[in-house]
Amino acid sequence: MAIQQHENDHSTSESYHNQEIHAVQIPEDIRQSGRATPELIGEALTYLHRDGIIVLENAIDPAHLDALVAVLGPEAEEVAKDPDHHFNFGKETMNMDQAAPLVADLMYQDIWANPIACTILQNVLGPQLLCDYANGNTALGPATGRQPVHSDIDKPHPLFPFAYILNIALDDVKLENGATEVWVGSHRDSSVDQHTINSNKHSEAGLAIKSDLLEARRQHSPPVNAATKKGSIIVRDVRLWHAGIPNRTNKPRIMLAFVIQPKWFQAPSKVLLPMKVRDLVNRWKVDTGLEFNAEWVEGEVDHRKVTSTEVDFATNNKKMLELEPLMHPSRY
Repeated sequence: MAIQQHENDHSTSESYHNQEIHAVQIPEDIRQSGRATPELIGEALTYLHRDGIIVLENAIDPAHLDALVAVLGPEAEEVAKDPDHHFNFGKETMNMDQAAPLVADLMYQDIWANPIACTILQNVLGPQLLCDYANGNTALGPATGRQPVHSDIDKPHPLFPFAYILNIALDDVKLENGATEVWVGSHRDSSVDQHTINSNKHSEAGLAIKSDLLEARRQHSPPVNAATKKGSIIVRDVRLWHAGIPNRTNKPRIMLAFVIQPKWFQAPSKVLLPMKVRDLVNRWKVDTGLEFNAEWVEGEVDHRKVTSTEVDFATNNKKMLELEPLMHPSRY
């Protein structure tokens, strides 16, 4: 995987490591079997703990991505015209919610419940995995606006891994079409105190990281942009600092997102799913251990209306809430 330094950033010799996002190469026979080897797991966990992010290359059948592009590509501009549709950090970013189709024929297991990704996460979060968010974001273009650097959790949270986001782009991603800016290693001292005060301009405003902290980190660990090959999965710690950047091309950059947390954590968010796919989703649980924290509804569910405005990756676990004073690294 090619990693590109952000065009406005300058590396220094004081960097704590080479700042690249590590790519784990999945051999074709391993992808076909869906069984991660101990060596692959060890490699993934080593870099995931250190950096807060890895890329699993050759994790998904490209034909499955093509089938989704055929549906979501033509829909992107139509969805963007909905005056009530949610844009991440405001319409000026041209980065909007766009979820995958919720029909069984297009809900591929290697996208929704990838067995290799699930095995890796079971070795971090424990055997009972729960998906409580299934959506996506599309960077429309050509655009000039970008997101502020932010973390996806702005409430008190543990100092250990408790949630990972799986990002799956439907095509190659480069700097030109909106490769996400990531701040490698920033998850290791994440705290709610790093966030700005919510101005209420956008629902996500409080997720933004304070500018003085950004500049301090930039001196030794500047951000990079993750360019991924088609068929890859980005595995990202929810605490990691990152930002969506402009897509400067005419083709929408479509990227799906699934949030995986341990079942005991008791996050409140749910995934809206039609009852028609319940048997399919239950089979995934048997195959991979991944359960969906679903709100099951009769009839069809219009994926074009799925929104991320009410998501919450914090805990409802009563003991965790009681231990909230311990969730501040500055107190050690």
